[in-house]
Amino acid sequence: SGKTTSCTKLAYYYKKKGWKVGLVCADTFRAGAFDQLKQNATKAKIPFYGSYTESDPAVIAEDGVRQFREQKFEIIIVDTSGRHKQEAALFQEMQMVAKVSAPDEVIFVMDSSIGQAARLQAEAFQEAVDVGSVIITKLDGHAKGGGALSAVAATKSPI
Repeated sequence: SGKTTSCTKLAYYYKKKGWKVGLVCADTFRAGAFDQLKQNATKAKIPFYGSYTESDPAVIAEDGVRQFREQKFEIIIVDTSGRHKQEAALFQEMQMVAKVSAPDEVIFVMDSSIGQAARLQAEAFQEAVDVGSVIITKLDGHAKGGGALSAVAATKSPI
């Protein structure tokens, strides 16, 4: 749905505003996720953390966040695996990542093409973690932007 790209774009935005930003790749599910984040972060000149060997995303998130906090980074963005509302184990994983990284903000990233199904997905996320905002990707490719309104309504978050 564009989570990794969105993380990099958000990091780049804050970097351009003068913040010290780091990216953590805690997506151990999707093959190539760390490579993608590494390539994007390198191109944008944003420090990043990830692992080719650690399979537990909570461990990676905890280690990466700790490293960046020790180096006095002001904004740390943790990229996690995509998940569907019926994947209970992945929601438990997301809760563990949130617990160890203690985020100030949880952003629900959704693909605009899911349309009205966004509401159920957003509600499932909101039940698992405290969603603070929503990023909608790929709005340029679909006429299903109405799902954005459903996601915002379900999470009571700004868009």
